[in-house]
Amino acid sequence: MSGSEELPHPRKNPFSPMAVALIVEDHGDDSDAADVTIATDASRQAVAHLDAYLEAEPGAGTVLAILGDYGTGKTHLAVRLVRHARRALDDPSRALYLEATAESFVELYRRFMRRLGREGVRAQVSDYYADIVADSLQSTGLTADTLEWLGSRQLEPQEVVERLGLMESALLRKVQDTLREVTNNKDFGTALTLLLRPGFEHVVWSWLLGGAPDQVLVERGISTPIDTEVAALEAMGVFALLFGGRQRRFVLAVDELDKIFSADNQPQARTMAAFQTMLQVFAKAGACLVLCGLPEFKAVLSPAVRQRIPYTVTMSGLSHAQVREFITRAQQSLTGWPTLAPFTPETVRYLRDVAGGNTRNVVRLCHRVFRLVDDRARATGDQGVTATDDMVRQAARDLFGSLSADDLDGAVRRLLDANGWEYRHNHLLGPGADSRADYWVTFPDRDGGCAVLITGSLLDNADVTTVMRRVSAVREAQGDAEVVLLVNGVLTDGVAIQLREPLGREPLVYSERTFADDFKALLGATGRHVARDPLSALRRQMEQLSRQQSSIYGFIEQLTEHVDGVRTSSDRQFGAIGRQLALLTGSAPARAAVDNRLPGEVERLFRDAVDALEGLVQVDAMLAEAFDFAPPQTQEAVHRRLRTREFTDAAAKAILIQKTVLAFRGAVAEWYRAEGSSGESEDRLEQLCGIYDDIVEFLPLFDLDPLFGLPPWGARSAGVVADVNQVARRNRVREALRNFSPRVRRAVLKASHQN
Repeated sequence: MSGSEELPHPRKNPFSPMAVALIVEDHGDDSDAADVTIATDASRQAVAHLDAYLEAEPGAGTVLAILGDYGTGKTHLAVRLVRHARRALDDPSRALYLEATAESFVELYRRFMRRLGREGVRAQVSDYYADIVADSLQSTGLTADTLEWLGSRQLEPQEVVERLGLMESALLRKVQDTLREVTNNKDFGTALTLLLRPGFEHVVWSWLLGGAPDQVLVERGISTPIDTEVAALEAMGVFALLFGGRQRRFVLAVDELDKIFSADNQPQARTMAAFQTMLQVFAKAGACLVLCGLPEFKAVLSPAVRQRIPYTVTMSGLSHAQVREFITRAQQSLTGWPTLAPFTPETVRYLRDVAGGNTRNVVRLCHRVFRLVDDRARATGDQGVTATDDMVRQAARDLFGSLSADDLDGAVRRLLDANGWEYRHNHLLGPGADSRADYWVTFPDRDGGCAVLITGSLLDNADVTTVMRRVSAVREAQGDAEVVLLVNGVLTDGVAIQLREPLGREPLVYSERTFADDFKALLGATGRHVARDPLSALRRQMEQLSRQQSSIYGFIEQLTEHVDGVRTSSDRQFGAIGRQLALLTGSAPARAAVDNRLPGEVERLFRDAVDALEGLVQVDAMLAEAFDFAPPQTQEAVHRRLRTREFTDAAAKAILIQKTVLAFRGAVAEWYRAEGSSGESEDRLEQLCGIYDDIVEFLPLFDLDPLFGLPPWGARSAGVVADVNQVARRNRVREALRNFSPRVRRAVLKASHQN
């Protein structure tokens, strides 16, 4: 046997490669919720607020905000609160988690309704019907058992009405009056009552999801669709009243609200007023509303709205002790016993410092360091290998490189152009190579300038030495130069402290969310000083405004050229699309999908995952256009993309993930066709899911980050598209692949049990 064949199998990695919370997918199944939870001050505060609500007298509602930066555990805590509420409530459907993946409350409301489900809403309305039927039977002499069965829903109210020959129309009118009073809304009182009548469910549910009202609804006075921000917020309040009525409790956690409320997406006054009303309605309904988001989410709310949020919990980083506890418990969940090895107390402390205590970064570093330790143990045959600081640094550089060098250069250049600053790229200030400034920026009415130095992660003294050599060379060449150090990666606290004094300021760490504002403010501060000549200062400021205007005109010209290019090449593009569609319909995967059909929800999960990856990579579209006698600029665009190692590495991994998803689909289809559902077959399905997880462990989604910054292939000439769609493309891929195998397993078993 060869040496490679004798190597032991890699150990199961107890740390998640994606480091995202397991989302509550349905009302009752938390079987896959085996994620490790570490008690923090924030989590204790949040659980205490929720317990106070659950233990108070029914009717007292509350609103809780959970704020924190990316990766601090907001989603994990929100999911934990929902699970905690489900265990305390008699009906798990009364605790829901909702993620605001869209940029409007209309889509959020539709997601809310889909989570409630038509049958879930109908069950709530039926409860009101049961109460009214029970009240009407109090004087009929029926036994207490009959009334108890009706109250406990062992008998449906429709069944009782039919058996006893009660006047259904009169009872339903009482239901409608009750619902109008409960919801304080005539349209909803009418529509919800119609859910109890056979034949009306479809038209009512379509309207509740935002569709235009059917004629049968218009005839009953319902003429307005739920398709505006204000209407959607009002409707969410209506269902809080519906679910929180009858002295019942209702918990709703809404995550990532910063996607709707942000500095870049200021809500209109009417939307803000409607949001304030919704908070008041939730409190009136006796419901608990948990609002999660970045700190900026609450900052953009009006003072009146902030006053309606009595409790705020702010997430903070993990301490050294908490990271150590997490590592120990994560390994215990896999092996059955608590252990810190292969980590040591020293590497745990250093790992926490490198991650800055950020929960997501801690988990990702643990995953990568564990794999590095296991790889070295397999290569050397020494099973006693322990983690080292060097491994932590290697893992950090692999994981947190942030943007590619070209992408970061482009981001800096766009900001300099947009603000009209004069600059030179890759400018030598002195005779030595260390005096090179990535950008040398000059300002009106100021001698000298500002050197922008871009560096990768700064993790140890060697990194400090390299950076200080560059800073010293710049200062030696230009004595009055300001220096801005831009870190494209990780900056440890210890290194930041060492650099603070020689730089005169903190290094700027690139962050997609805040970089534009931080860089503009920092560079603007370096250029401010007392003007010696007011007329000269005015002249230079006019020149700066002129450059800004030229930059805008240049962008407009580029956009015009792009539109003209799209127009002249439309025939070629449509031809390419037609050929790709023809290939797709005759491809082997398409035939396999026909031969091995899967239930609708299972098929949707696989299709969403494959489509999201294809939309991200678009290799087929790019190569098809390249071979379609494309013009030289298109060929050059292909070459430019393929010359970029970050693209080719990330694209290869994306294609491997896509192939893995397709192979997983084929295995699940074969399982579904051949085995059906039994204890033994469910174990086999679990094994298939485990195989998928073991494979994608080596292909984590964060390795695809270079692809998210690229514009779609059809829009490659318009660089601004990358900035607009980057977050949406990342969200689409991550939503499609997050917790993929547990979601597939649940959907398969649900469909299997229904058959």
